[in-house]
Amino acid sequence: MTLFKKFFHALELGQTRCVHCLRPFSPSASVSSFQSPCAPPEAGALLCPDCEALFTPYSGPRCPLCGLPNTSTEALCGSCLQHPPPWDGLGYHGIYQGALRDALLRLKFAGEISLAPLLGTYLHGAAANLPRPDALVAVPQHPAQLRKRGFNQAHELAKELHNLCGVPLRPELLFRPRPHTPQSGLSASDRRRNMNNAFFAEYAATGLVLWLIDDIMTTGVTLSASVKALRNVGAQKVHVLFVARTPLT
Repeated sequence: MTLFKKFFHALELGQTRCVHCLRPFSPSASVSSFQSPCAPPEAGALLCPDCEALFTPYSGPRCPLCGLPNTSTEALCGSCLQHPPPWDGLGYHGIYQGALRDALLRLKFAGEISLAPLLGTYLHGAAANLPRPDALVAVPQHPAQLRKRGFNQAHELAKELHNLCGVPLRPELLFRPRPHTPQSGLSASDRRRNMNNAFFAEYAATGLVLWLIDDIMTTGVTLSASVKALRNVGAQKVHVLFVARTPLT
């Protein structure tokens, strides 16, 4: 090894840092086994080999309508039997627990935007069985809340998905006309009341097939309200796509 190469490796210039544990590693040593086939090569090199195993996608039985993980069957859950959700299909990467939960919390509340490319790659893989849309739409925030946080995590994920699949990102199609109380910590009934008339859509969505993007699905109330707003202006189909599904507790 030449003196230059020794100096190069001593400074770890030939390595990158894992976006989860922040330890340096050689990207060539990590090849994602669940990377979307159309994703750029570097998308699978964001995690070190040890952390990569912590983000394996969920492949167990689930409700086909809302994605709720089931113990043994692919049958509809009780909620969907009584009240089927308004979307046409859905996809998600994993269960909201462990390392995936940690990454989403760090993105949403600690502002670690560096995690968005990794999570966007997972969205891309989760969308493999969905029909290609005309546009991507992220669940929006009210401008006052956007100013307070400084970013919308759903929009950051949608931007990464746009970079991966090339589908146009149309943030103007869906908006919040008023501030709302954060959904986290609310009961299911309070979540529903909180989302009454929470979203409005532009008539430019008429006739479009859309992917609606969010970070987490818990009860599905936020996504349902967003889908209904888009359907009210004539969107042809709306498929929901999110990173993690909260399990039944």
